[in-house]
Amino acid sequence: MQPSRKYRIKWFRLAIMMTVGYCLYVLAGQQMELNAVNHEAEATRSRVEQLKQLNKSYVEEKARLTTPAYVERLARDELGLVKPGEVPYIPAEKK
Repeated sequence: MQPSRKYRIKWFRLAIMMTVGYCLYVLAGQQMELNAVNHEAEATRSRVEQLKQLNKSYVEEKARLTTPAYVERLARDELGLVKPGEVPYIPAEKK
């Protein structure tokens, strides 16, 4: 009877070791997935912060566009417009 009991204990230990190994495997997989999700969340937070800064600059630009002086400066600088009676100045191209 005694040898049979030893044989059962070895199988029981093997079953426990397999169960513990499987649990560690599952936990490691979940931890890796959690790290990936955290990394993605951090990247998303960074992108949100960038977009907030971009939105802030757009709001400031919108506020500046309501002032006639800024609109006039843009028209002169970017579009080359002149007031009636003014002579437009076109600088020579540099080579």
